[in-house]
Amino acid sequence: MIASMSPLSDKAASGTRRRPVPDDLGKALLLALTPWRAQSFSLHDAEGDTLWLSAGSMGPDEHGFVLAALDVFSLEPNRACIHRKLSDGRRALFLAARDPLGGCSGVGFAFIEGGPVDDTRVVTPAVRALMQRFAMLVAPQPDKRQGAALPTPDADGTMPLELPDNTPIRARSYTRLQHGGGIRRFEVSVTPIGAQHDAAIFERLVDWLVQHRQRYASKPSSFAIAIAAASVFDRGFAGRIEACLTRNTIDEGLVMLIIPAAAWAEQPDRTLPLLELCERLNCRVVLDDFVLNDAALKLLRCKAIRMLKLHPELTAEAMQDRYPRALLSACTHISRVLGIHCVAKRVGSNTAARWLAAAGIDYIDPFNGAEATAATTNGGAAELSLVS
Repeated sequence: MIASMSPLSDKAASGTRRRPVPDDLGKALLLALTPWRAQSFSLHDAEGDTLWLSAGSMGPDEHGFVLAALDVFSLEPNRACIHRKLSDGRRALFLAARDPLGGCSGVGFAFIEGGPVDDTRVVTPAVRALMQRFAMLVAPQPDKRQGAALPTPDADGTMPLELPDNTPIRARSYTRLQHGGGIRRFEVSVTPIGAQHDAAIFERLVDWLVQHRQRYASKPSSFAIAIAAASVFDRGFAGRIEACLTRNTIDEGLVMLIIPAAAWAEQPDRTLPLLELCERLNCRVVLDDFVLNDAALKLLRCKAIRMLKLHPELTAEAMQDRYPRALLSACTHISRVLGIHCVAKRVGSNTAARWLAAAGIDYIDPFNGAEATAATTNGGAAELSLVS
């Protein structure tokens, strides 16, 4: 069964995002589900964005189901199928598209009719082959450039990050809402896949920071890396970041790990070892999709936690309803007392940005929207290019 299947409005789609997914692939998968009377079928990438849809459009509830399924597939790398019964009698069915290392690179989603589903009957060899084809289509494409372009300054005067080869990684800056100085916050824009991938990105960033130690010496900065829930629990991942930070000396708080809610909120006891390791190594931690619950109150004692990325529904609903407004106020108050920062996600208007600034929010993550907030803030949304 799917854990935490609450709707997530931050992934509501206005339409299907175009990617190289042939129409015949989606139709073949829909046809393969004929015995279960599939009413619709859609294909999504590792971020939950809709790449192919048989008919109609996706609503926020459906996108919430997809994101929850992606979390489960990341936690259970051997799982190929998930299904759950809905209140209207239908079933939501999800199929995992996995890369050669077992990471979940996408998901197929269908509404089907009928009783309990036998996973082994759903994931036939034909279905498995089609999902493997889909996984290859959404796999990251290697950069084929023969030479690196000359770096150009970003909006805030910084230069792109450079590493020896030409494979690009981008880092976006958070937009600062509060006036005055403060740490410049960047987040590496790479989709977390699994322990080995996430550890490699971490090592590449640390290598760059060591090589360019003076680049950000005059302006305090931090770089955050989102990791998969499976990486949080992986001893190999913990071992690699410990080895990396042991052999390299970097400023305290310069590198941060973004822990997904599928790890810290659902399995806090299994998350604690990584948090304790980060505290010992002076590597800071961000709790993603933060809400106030028992797990949050338990983990906030850890000194490694330096930032809370609030759940989008909390910040969106706080403007209309008193209860989420009270929760938002509690989050900002707790963060001030603990000396940490709050970040709002998917903020799409100047009005919302001004309201959140007045409510005590420190930064906005402009990913997937929020360009409209730039004019009302004193921090730009510059993007850096890490080339490794």
